[in-house]
Amino acid sequence: MMSMRLPLSRSPLSAPFFSRSLLLRLATLLLLLGTLSACAVKTNSRGGLVYGVDTAALFGTEIGQFPLQDGGLGTLRREGKNFSVKLSGNQRVVPLNNVDSARIARTENVGPRTVVVIETQRRNCDYRYTVLAIEGSDVLSWDLGNCRDRPAVLVQDDRSALTFDFPKGSVIERFVYTQDGRMRRGDVKTVAGMNPRAKPFADESLYPPGYMDSLRLYGVYPPPAAPAAKSGRSGKSGKPGKPGTSTPSAAPSRSATPDAPAPMQTSTQSAGRVIPPPPQRVPGGDAPAAATGAAPSRSASASRTPAKLDLPDEEITSTRLDLRD
Repeated sequence: MMSMRLPLSRSPLSAPFFSRSLLLRLATLLLLLGTLSACAVKTNSRGGLVYGVDTAALFGTEIGQFPLQDGGLGTLRREGKNFSVKLSGNQRVVPLNNVDSARIARTENVGPRTVVVIETQRRNCDYRYTVLAIEGSDVLSWDLGNCRDRPAVLVQDDRSALTFDFPKGSVIERFVYTQDGRMRRGDVKTVAGMNPRAKPFADESLYPPGYMDSLRLYGVYPPPAAPAAKSGRSGKSGKPGKPGTSTPSAAPSRSATPDAPAPMQTSTQSAGRVIPPPPQRVPGGDAPAAATGAAPSRSASASRTPAKLDLPDEEITSTRLDLRD
């Protein structure tokens, strides 16, 4: 009996089977990576950690980012009507409740924390500010503002404190954040360089009117006071003039002092809140980029706030949004 050995051949369906398996594995891997990147860690009312899916990372819109002292990034996002801040690295999410719109107004490093000022608009409230002090996964929060004015926010030269000045009638309501993670409040009668009646009180970068021009012309804010003019007796000279001669009239100030700097112009507009776009910031500094280039040589040690800062007695309790692990 004769037997025949048939050669074995691979089925033509085996190659598509392996390709489909490979595609399935790749899809599973991508889904796993997407799930990990969209992980959100929140804190409940009892201080416990709640893990979930960060739908804002998947379907939301990124509004802006800010750097953290630990090298990470913070991201302000919007998903529908919900706003939140996510911290990279620890995947913590800080919700911003009851907010109609939000933007990152200022970011400063004060002590070991990164202080972020978020300007929000709410119902019947044009300007309300959420201040976040971030150190790792520990976040402190305060809610400031009078709903009418932007604050003038200035940082101390040694970065030990950050002041928030709001107009309050004829005085200034001052909030002071210090490097120990505390916020204090008090009323100040007068602040050099600030007018509580000014409209607007501060620009989009939360600088007072005339801040940039003062740095550009004098290298310091507030600008130095003009020297007092010597007063004569009824404007007459001590010696009488000779008969028949006339005293020459004073030349126009423009021709008399051709090298004098132009008068300082503020960014205040008379037609309401028309504010020019914020200047480009210099990393690690409080002065705009345009101001530092033209500032005098003494601008390296320029003071943005009074040398002596009196801390108010009233302390504002913070809200700890995230607890350390």
